[in-house]
Amino acid sequence: MIQAGLIVRRARVINIGSIRRNYSTTSLLRLSESISSSRRIKWVKLFSTFSSSNCTLGVKIILPRILTRKCDEKGNITTKKSPSPSPDPISLVSKGSFSAQPHVIFQNTFSSTANGESASNSENSDAIHPISKNQAKLLERTETLLSDDFPAGTLTVSQLIDVSNCIFLWINTGEHRYLGAKQAELLIKRLILERGGGKSLGEIDNENTMVEWDMLKFEKFVIYINSLYHGQDFTEKILSIVSFFEKEYISSTKTTTSLLDCRNLLEVPYKSIISTLCKRRTGHAAATAEQVLHRFETRLSSSSRNKYDNVNIAPYLHSNPPTVPTYNNVISCWFYSNSDNYPRHYEPNYFHDTNPASNILYQMLHLYNLDPENMERIRPDYGSFNMAIASLSELQKNGNGFRSHQAIGKTCFDHLSTMIQFYKDGYEDCAPDYKIFLKVLNALELDRRRGNWSLARKVLEEMLHLSGTVDSNVYWTETMHQDASEKRDNKWKNVNVFPRTKDFNIILAMIANADVVDQEKLDYATNLVDLMEHLVKKERSGYDNESFSNRIVQFEGHGNSYNCKPDIFTYNTLISIAANAGRPEVAEETLEKMAKKSAAGDFSVKPDKTTFNTVISAWARSKTHSSGDKAAGVIHLMQKMADEGDESVRPDRISLTSVMNSLISSAKRSRNAPLQAEDIIQRMEQSKDSHLQPDTVTYTSLIKCWGQKGGLKAAERAEKIIDTLHKRYDDGYIECKPDSYAYNVALDTIAKSGVGDAAERAEAVLNRMKNLFNSGKTDLAPTTESFATVMNALARSGN
Repeated sequence: MIQAGLIVRRARVINIGSIRRNYSTTSLLRLSESISSSRRIKWVKLFSTFSSSNCTLGVKIILPRILTRKCDEKGNITTKKSPSPSPDPISLVSKGSFSAQPHVIFQNTFSSTANGESASNSENSDAIHPISKNQAKLLERTETLLSDDFPAGTLTVSQLIDVSNCIFLWINTGEHRYLGAKQAELLIKRLILERGGGKSLGEIDNENTMVEWDMLKFEKFVIYINSLYHGQDFTEKILSIVSFFEKEYISSTKTTTSLLDCRNLLEVPYKSIISTLCKRRTGHAAATAEQVLHRFETRLSSSSRNKYDNVNIAPYLHSNPPTVPTYNNVISCWFYSNSDNYPRHYEPNYFHDTNPASNILYQMLHLYNLDPENMERIRPDYGSFNMAIASLSELQKNGNGFRSHQAIGKTCFDHLSTMIQFYKDGYEDCAPDYKIFLKVLNALELDRRRGNWSLARKVLEEMLHLSGTVDSNVYWTETMHQDASEKRDNKWKNVNVFPRTKDFNIILAMIANADVVDQEKLDYATNLVDLMEHLVKKERSGYDNESFSNRIVQFEGHGNSYNCKPDIFTYNTLISIAANAGRPEVAEETLEKMAKKSAAGDFSVKPDKTTFNTVISAWARSKTHSSGDKAAGVIHLMQKMADEGDESVRPDRISLTSVMNSLISSAKRSRNAPLQAEDIIQRMEQSKDSHLQPDTVTYTSLIKCWGQKGGLKAAERAEKIIDTLHKRYDDGYIECKPDSYAYNVALDTIAKSGVGDAAERAEAVLNRMKNLFNSGKTDLAPTTESFATVMNALARSGN
């Protein structure tokens, strides 16, 4: 003791280096065995100064040995070695062994931290910093409150307040953060033990009713550890407290048979814990809240009564079981944490979906379907479905996870279908609105090439049905159109899901992009547009009771218009569907309808360049006898409108190339087709607009057109068009750079022209092609097709 005192006094006047020189490690360890508990704090201060000289001796060896010694009756530290360096906090608290626990921060008790380091290193980082005077006092104060001198259920009001204040101080001191988290956790468990009266010890049952939830400072504690721990470490911290609640509050000696008996028992504040966790909106907080909710629900289930306890317990009733808002709170936490999938380290207790929000919704439906009468309390409502669908939509937009867009769209559709069925069964809390329908339509639209258009069609038809517009049928007859107003009046006030123009356009776009567009899809699209036009007429004419337009105005403030009037996109998409279905005449009829409407003053559907080009493309793909003439007629109409002042529809390179393609398909049946193509090329060459100048593709199409015609003229024109390409490219028209494809088309035209010297002409073009390639023009490398074409020409000529 004398030596120890001398060391303390000398430390004030000599430097650290002299202490290290004069006292060996062995002598310091010997002194640490005899120092009294009253001087422990001073030794903490002394050895903390070792860190300032990069001396780890005091921090890593001597200081932990001093702090983990227990005092005997005389106040001296015993020489008996301390227990294992990583004691279970719950077991120590349950046994009442609080005296040594405020210092467990100096032992390696944690596994990982948020930044990827081991948590033991993070906690040891607390130890290498000096402990301030205020924190030393707080440590001593905490040790007193956690000592065996105060058995469970014996703390006074002032002591309870002191415990609560210590929790607050440990969280807010800002020093030794991991030490603060550990001490705050132990103090919270002390209050839980105090309220429970020591049930977990099995010896006493002295509940202290003065302990209140606010004393635990649980929300501040969660905020604090949320900044320190992530992933499984955070979850383990919270579940440690939840387990202590369960051990202390759920008595194994009492049996509850009704909620009336349950009022006389302590209830674990599961919902308060879940609510506090959900306020953090982080992935690990959401995962922990889901686990706590599952524990709550499992304890209420008779089939899984003993999952969290080693002993049999009586049936557990709770006066405030989890309800739909409880589940929705957890779903919302997952959504706002931007967690589209479960973290890799986390395995949910149940698995229906990789998306957490959707998984919880499926679990709610699963539990409800098992026992609808008793589980009505968790029957999903609008919020449940809406948040799950929104979370799946975000997953789809972000492209995260391994699920295809088709699977996500299908899941959204299934959730919406279940929601609608609940509503039709009379469950008003599941009344859908327009926004949720739009989310599902958008989810299905992102996979428009996978066949989900049929599901999207069902969604649209359900919107029409619920809004009272028409019955849910694939096709709409004129009788249904006449009855639409009456049906809408009957149901309009129930569900405001009347589809807008963009909803119809989504379905039309999905049909246009389908892998196969047949007559059935075209008929459906045509009827859909007819219905839109019919509803607009009804809107303008009004209704007997209340004007439909007034009903539209009521909801325009929400950012959506109830107008379903077809727009330019609607008609352009219908034209594209007709083109894909091989019905160019329907495409042209739609164009004429648009022209009439715009001439009558409806400029919102005035045909644009896309409209004309799509019609031209429809004729080009039809390969009918009159396709070339029809396409040329559309071009002349575009040119006429442009000459009259509408420059927005002046033909461009795409327009003219599409006409060229249509002339190719009709060249065999029309003598004038190649000449019409030549005329188009000449007009393009004379144009001052650089965007109208012909390119390699255009000239290649001209060669193809002559190839369909055949004869001597075709062979000659193929050779001259190749010359024209080279000349224009040399003159600076880089869009006319010759390539192997143009030469191959020319070779094929010459070889099939039927003239006597076709083989010699083709061979000459091939030799020219080889010479240019050998001179460095890599774009003109002869291909297998090039040689095969010339060989066939030679074979036909007999050479």
